[in-house]
Amino acid sequence: MHTLLALVVAAAPASPGPLPLKTLVLYENGVGYFERRGSVPAGKVAEIPLESGQLDDALKSLVVMSEAGVASVEFAPPLAEAAARALAGLPEAEGDESLEGLLLSLQGVDVEVSRAGGAAVRGRVLQVSDEAGLLDKDGKPVAEPTLLLFGAAGLAKVPLRLVQTIRPVGEDVAQAWSRAAGSSALQPERERLVVRGSAKGGAVAVGYTTEAPVWRTTYRLVLGKKARLQGFALVHNDSDEAWNGVAVTLASGRPTSFLFPLAGPRYGRREFVTPEDGLENAPQLATREAREHLRGQVGVGVGMLGSGSGGGGYGSALGSAGYGHVGVMGRGAGLSTGISSTVLEDGPTPLEPAAVSEAGDLFLYSVKEPVVLGARKSALLPIIDGPTGAERVTLLDAAGEVFSGVRLANTTALTLEGGTLSVFTDGAYAGETQIDRVKPGEVRVLKHGVDLDLQVTRSTERREGDLRKVRLVHSAGQSLLELTRVDRLVHTVSFTSRTDKARTVLVELPEQGYRVVKGGEEDVRSPGQPRYARLAVAAKASEAVEVVEEGAVVERLAPESLSSARVAELLRKKMPDDGRALLASLKARLEQHEAATARAQAIDAKIRDVESTIARTRDNLAATGKGGAARAAEQLGQRLLALEGQLDELKRERASAGAAVDTLKKNLTLAAR
Repeated sequence: MHTLLALVVAAAPASPGPLPLKTLVLYENGVGYFERRGSVPAGKVAEIPLESGQLDDALKSLVVMSEAGVASVEFAPPLAEAAARALAGLPEAEGDESLEGLLLSLQGVDVEVSRAGGAAVRGRVLQVSDEAGLLDKDGKPVAEPTLLLFGAAGLAKVPLRLVQTIRPVGEDVAQAWSRAAGSSALQPERERLVVRGSAKGGAVAVGYTTEAPVWRTTYRLVLGKKARLQGFALVHNDSDEAWNGVAVTLASGRPTSFLFPLAGPRYGRREFVTPEDGLENAPQLATREAREHLRGQVGVGVGMLGSGSGGGGYGSALGSAGYGHVGVMGRGAGLSTGISSTVLEDGPTPLEPAAVSEAGDLFLYSVKEPVVLGARKSALLPIIDGPTGAERVTLLDAAGEVFSGVRLANTTALTLEGGTLSVFTDGAYAGETQIDRVKPGEVRVLKHGVDLDLQVTRSTERREGDLRKVRLVHSAGQSLLELTRVDRLVHTVSFTSRTDKARTVLVELPEQGYRVVKGGEEDVRSPGQPRYARLAVAAKASEAVEVVEEGAVVERLAPESLSSARVAELLRKKMPDDGRALLASLKARLEQHEAATARAQAIDAKIRDVESTIARTRDNLAATGKGGAARAAEQLGQRLLALEGQLDELKRERASAGAAVDTLKKNLTLAAR
């Protein structure tokens, strides 16, 4: 495995400018490890160019190796907009940003002012005052904002309407204003690290991690006499620096990475206190608030000294990943299909596959050839080329749809990362699909088109098997009847083939916990993948096949949800003697409960009839009383009394029947206690 120190020993001769990028490791989660090597003469510097926002990432993961040592790694820290404006003496972002307000920020600063229709004026800014110099429409004088300067020629007045440019004479002020403008720019400025060589000079290697585009994979599977798989990695150079012979390694790992603002300065909070000994003008911070406070212009208070800000990007505290070459896949044999396609007749042109290795938990593809790629360009890099286990199949899914597919077995020693897969059969494009991550030895069944040459219908019937165990269990305070049996799923599949080629059909089996016992061979599958039954269909044949599966089923039922008829049906199955006794006892209890329930329901029906008769009798009695038929009214009254007595008796009987139903229901749940 290469190390940074070994790379330093073999470093290239001295070269000024940016330290050359030599090695790049890209990870699946958008992080890249960049390694630069070169020679830095004594006292000289070499630049590490960075994209905007990458400074924090580089600082927290930086690894520097040198035989002679490095004097320093320098950088320009980013400033928060508020801090940059404060250092430049500018008003806050939400404050007065008029020309007058900006000029007041230069109070006491030497400037050079160019003015319209006159020579440039140099001097120190005193203030902006209102001077009489203009007349309104009525001829009355109007105050005009005027910049007052004091210089070698004395006091100068420049009306603001005549000001064209103002340039600070001092370099420090100009630089502070430049930083303030850059801190609020919508387009962030480029960042960089500067490596300063030691007194002896010599070879230097620098490694760091930062944000990088995610690399992705795309595959080509050519099916002929042999199956051949080609894989490419799609990589992007999203920087302004061209890659010139960079060793690229692709890691199938996701190291932890986070954003952390490290580069920007940070400040604590201190209280503003007026010195009791009368001393003034002690420097604290270049903010207007601090200056005014120290000059006695504001009262004592608590203020924030300022804070910096960090850049963006993704970082990771990782060192160099090793990429020793373990082995290279062999090239696949050519295909002979007799078609006109020159690309597919003999198979795709052999590629230089990547060398593969492992570093800890990472699986690495080291691209064979050093990568040459322009700035802001992308490329497909070959990483896999060789034979693999693949078989053409027809796939019948659980919904009865028929698809052209491929059964891909990863017979290589490589982990195939997820990506797109284009399939070519018989020298022609057959469709495309996607695969997830496939480890060596795993199998995937993939759809890549609709099969129009095979007409299929399927139906499924569940057949309950004999009971292997019957018992009452208690769960969450409830008694449940647990039935253990071996059920059968019978899939009737009818085929009509319209092609002159025999084919293999994989019938999807959606239920888990079953195994095929008749009508087909269960296909070998990988954990977490669907199950399939393998069938052979002859050319231009019509046939029907029953695929039978068996599986253990454990069913839990609340006893009160069962009926005596359902239990009688269960008793007709084979089962252990103790289970039969339990079901027979439960059946007797259910019959008692059902009889009591039926009796209560019959009483309810009688009560409804009597209540209806009472209502009619009352209506008749009221009508008879209005007609003056005393004899008829007396008879109806006696009948009404008898009906009400009958109703009271029925209600007492219903209460007794209801209590019996409740008691028998409790007996159902307490049967096993």
